Amino acid sequence: MSTVIMQRWDAVTPAQYDQIREIVGWDVDVPAGMSFHVASFEGDVLRMLDIWDSEEQFMTFVQTRIMPAVAQVGLAGQPDMIVTPTHDLFSSVVTHAAA
Repeated sequence: MSTVIMQRWDAVTPAQYDQIREIVGWDVDVPAGMSFHVASFEGDVLRMLDIWDSEEQFMTFVQTRIMPAVAQVGLAGQPDMIVTPTHDLFSSVVTHAAA
C-alpha cells in the first residue's frame, strides 16, 4: 500500500525550494518509489504532499538526496511531517489519459 507524506516547512522561500529541486533533480532523476509530488507556498511556509510506494523509500531519498541539498542551500531545521497509509488515490489526469 502506498504512503502519503504531508509536510510543512516554515521559513522556506520559493527560491530556496527551486534551488533544492535543481540540485536534487527529482523531476529528472525520479527516485524509486516516488509517485506524486506537489508543493505550494502560503507566505513563507512551504507545504508539500507526496505519495510514495513506502515510507522507507521516502526516508532513503530524504537522507541520501534531500538533506545534502538542504545543507548545501543552508536551510535550517526540518519540516513538520505527517505520514499515513493511502486510503484512496484518484487522478483525473491519469483516468482521462487512459480513456
